[in-house]
Amino acid sequence: MHGRDPHQALKHDVIGEARSASSVFRLARLQWSKADIGFSLHVGPHTFSMSGFQITDLLSLVGFHRSTCPFLDGRQCYVRWVEESFDIAGFAASLDNAYSKLTVAQSHLEACGVFLNQPEGWAYFTGKQSRRTSRDFNMPGDGHTAMKVTSMKKSEDATFMYRLSWLESMESKGWVIHYRPKHLPLSSELSSVLSFLNFRDFSDCSEFDFESCSWRSIAFEQRGDGVFDSNAESAHRWFDSHSSQFSLGIEGLLGSNAALEKFRMGFLPLPEASARLNNDIEVRVVRPVKSASTKAPQSFDVAISFAGSERVYANVLATKLKEAGYSVFFDDFFPEYLWGKNLVDTFDEVYRKRAKYCVMFISSEYKARAWTNHERKSAQARALLEKGNDYILPIRIDDTEIDGMPPTVGYLPISMGIDEIANLLIRKLRN
Repeated sequence: MHGRDPHQALKHDVIGEARSASSVFRLARLQWSKADIGFSLHVGPHTFSMSGFQITDLLSLVGFHRSTCPFLDGRQCYVRWVEESFDIAGFAASLDNAYSKLTVAQSHLEACGVFLNQPEGWAYFTGKQSRRTSRDFNMPGDGHTAMKVTSMKKSEDATFMYRLSWLESMESKGWVIHYRPKHLPLSSELSSVLSFLNFRDFSDCSEFDFESCSWRSIAFEQRGDGVFDSNAESAHRWFDSHSSQFSLGIEGLLGSNAALEKFRMGFLPLPEASARLNNDIEVRVVRPVKSASTKAPQSFDVAISFAGSERVYANVLATKLKEAGYSVFFDDFFPEYLWGKNLVDTFDEVYRKRAKYCVMFISSEYKARAWTNHERKSAQARALLEKGNDYILPIRIDDTEIDGMPPTVGYLPISMGIDEIANLLIRKLRN
């Protein structure tokens, strides 16, 4: 529909309508000839807040543009092309959900001095021309090289380590906040949100023993002659908030994006879902010691399904299988790996389609976790297709019973020892 006006055609009809707490939605069918047909979605926001990110900003981020709209009684709307099968009611609910998550994320991030750009703001509601608003505190340079570099503060949370340093050079001075994820490699989602926030990367950060970091800077501002007439208090307050606020903001952004991505309207710079899925699988396949492959195989010998409490056992098993020459999907993830991720597609691809065997560590925590239940259901679906073959190989940590797995299934008790269990599995793989 490139170049076409989404409001005008030889024939047009409204074929769908929905309402939400924030907006009214109309889906239009436009026709220029028998075979030349398009569908446009028109959104009329009717609520705004007195500060912060607006629903109009979110619409702009996901590809809508503002225009006078005959489908909304001549008022202005936000419009974009969609597919004929577009779920207008589902989108209406998801847009409000995404906006709610985004505004919560914004409050957490602003506590850390990270401000989201607003491409639309209040202009739609005041009848003014749209104008992008942004706040840029960065100083020039690479954030690390200066005449004077002083390490100032350290903090961390479950996901990131944070460092605050002071830099002075001939042309500028200010603070740099350095970010180092605790658990690498990053998921595609987490990497994309750091890019969205315009964080920059540095490969040899002295704050983290010359490992890589992401960073942003805050230029020093002198506002008067007094001791407190600068932005020093703000810079320190923003840094001090990171340990309690930053990861919550990141998680909220990813949750907001995920709510819209199923409509192909995500705002983060993510690869296509299929490419993202393959990448995330690839970086979590443990390859044989002597393997010359640099990429994950399309299928692998064993997929290990476990909860965090069994991580040590799973790690030992994956290592021994690797040393014996077998490829293993060992998803050594931490909670942030799951932020914004489509768990159903991710785990179904691994545990239903790509593994020869699924080793499952059964415990009370395994039963309680949402992601392990996704893994289990996909593995059980595969087991049904195997028609009696022993695809699932369960290891019992405690007496927990798992839905769909009768107690008559041949479990191995962890009391046997993980080394002996690994030897039994290797013999099975060789047969």
